Amino acid sequence: MRTLELIIFPAVFLIFSIPACVLDIKQKRIPDWAVFPGIAVLFGLRAFSFEDPMMRILLEILGGSLILFGIRFITKGKLGMGDVKFAALMGVFIGFPGLFVATGLASLLGLMFALIGIYSGRINKNSKIPFAPFLTVGSIGAYFINYNILLKF
Repeated sequence: MRTLELIIFPAVFLIFSIPACVLDIKQKRIPDWAVFPGIAVLFGLRAFSFEDPMMRILLEILGGSLILFGIRFITKGKLGMGDVKFAALMGVFIGFPGLFVATGLASLLGLMFALIGIYSGRINKNSKIPFAPFLTVGSIGAYFINYNILLKF
């Protein structure tokens, strides 16, 4: 494993995702300026340092957004558009099939957080829960699952 792939690439993802998480926690929104520069930087790293095909990267960016947009549609708008845009950042970071793993991990973590919050009385079933932190943890988890499991086959 090259250091760029194993350490620097996820660090760059975190540099852009942590401010998005903080804003999501504090304001319950993720502004474009917190996501789009990260997409551009990670796209550049993948296209020029890793030499990934640009069309594949673009499809993974689009795929990430479409997965969460589908969830937004199914939940009738309960998932915010900031999370849909954040999924584009996830797409450029982990690609396929990592997007599905990350989304699954994030959903499980978010569900556990909500159940604990409801059980403790700190939140109710109508509370808005920031999802970017769970998406970030799910993405990092999926990234290292990919490197430790999927690449060994």
